[in-house]
Amino acid sequence: MKRILLLGANGQLGTDIQKVFSLSSQYEIVPVYRSQLDVENDDIASFLGHVNDFDILINCTSYHKTDECEDFPEKSFAVNSLAVLEIAKYCNAHHKTLFHITTDYLFDGKGNRPYREDDQPNPLSVYGNSKLSGEHFIKAYHDGYFIFRVSSLFGKAGASGKGGNFVETMINLAKQGKTIRVIDDQVMSPTHTLDIAKAIHTFIEQEIDSYGVYHCSGEGECSWHDFAAEIFKEINADVDLIPVPHTSYQTKANRPLYSVLDNSKLNRIHQMPDWQDSLTDYLKLKGHLS
Repeated sequence: MKRILLLGANGQLGTDIQKVFSLSSQYEIVPVYRSQLDVENDDIASFLGHVNDFDILINCTSYHKTDECEDFPEKSFAVNSLAVLEIAKYCNAHHKTLFHITTDYLFDGKGNRPYREDDQPNPLSVYGNSKLSGEHFIKAYHDGYFIFRVSSLFGKAGASGKGGNFVETMINLAKQGKTIRVIDDQVMSPTHTLDIAKAIHTFIEQEIDSYGVYHCSGEGECSWHDFAAEIFKEINADVDLIPVPHTSYQTKANRPLYSVLDNSKLNRIHQMPDWQDSLTDYLKLKGHLS
């Protein structure tokens, strides 16, 4: 039986990883919550040493409040970079496979085609820079790693620390009967966290050893406005939905206008579904659709 240590177990992705792996008797997931390990402040190597009898570590910890990261760069780099360095060093020294989750916000959005793994990152924000630094540390200090870059997550548990996700926010606004204005000039790939969990399961189950960076997002692309429109269409909600440019909302952090990820590399091992199909599955899981 493979023993898998899961850091950040209470977030959207961590919750779905637990769900997916609970269906396989050959794996034991050991969930680790912030109350047990605060990666910003605790001695990570000491903690991992106490639970050393694991084979794989999946790191879902992240400080991902993008605008807040601009105000707290020290915290951003402590969680997204320095903690990752300690995790990578420990896993390498003790021959543990590492799965680490990063972001499409590594890119500046000036491209006009989906980003591949070998495209040059150029983050626009503290958050993006801190996540990129974490990637560099893993590449420098570990030999057996998988970095999964993901995009625009939605999952049944809701985002840890964010109080839900975009889908639930849109549904709640629709119930209030208000006019809803959504950005139509930022394009990305909505991603159901359950699909990422299934991809990680495939990599472990098939004992993939082609280590490196993989893009893992919903297939296809849309603007946030298109995403909202699809949500309302699926649940048959009559909403006054108005497209607006990103300049309508003043944010502290700059975000890429185009951050679609090319999944071709990952799809050769595990095919990611279209984001619309994943949205339908999510809405059924949450009870929004029968």
